[in-house]
Amino acid sequence: MLILIGCFLLCLSCTYQPVKNDAQVKFASGEYDFHHLKMKDKAECEFEFSNVGESLLVIYDVKTTCGCTVPDWNKKPIVPGKKGAIKIKYDTDHPGKFRKTITVYYNGKDSPKKLVVRGIVDFPKDEEQF
Repeated sequence: MLILIGCFLLCLSCTYQPVKNDAQVKFASGEYDFHHLKMKDKAECEFEFSNVGESLLVIYDVKTTCGCTVPDWNKKPIVPGKKGAIKIKYDTDHPGKFRKTITVYYNGKDSPKKLVVRGIVDFPKDEEQF
């Protein structure tokens, strides 16, 4: 039994290939301006990117500066030469000017990358929307 377990572990260690830490990502744009938004309107944008490196690109995590900004992205590795996107939803429940930073962590030496969303949520004309 021990020999069987040893052979299994040996085979497993020979086939394991960790993800390289040399991926390169290029974003089409690092900033998105929503301009003026109405309170409680839908506010979504997308940051498109390309894997311009020679190895798989893995986005490990995407963090935002507050809970009003929610990221969503494909967790699968991106093959060299292919594209992906990070979708951002912004909560427009609070009027006023905003500027939020999104930090993208990936398997590259230039990680993390910073993205920005900004805009103004207009104050409602009638007080009932509060």
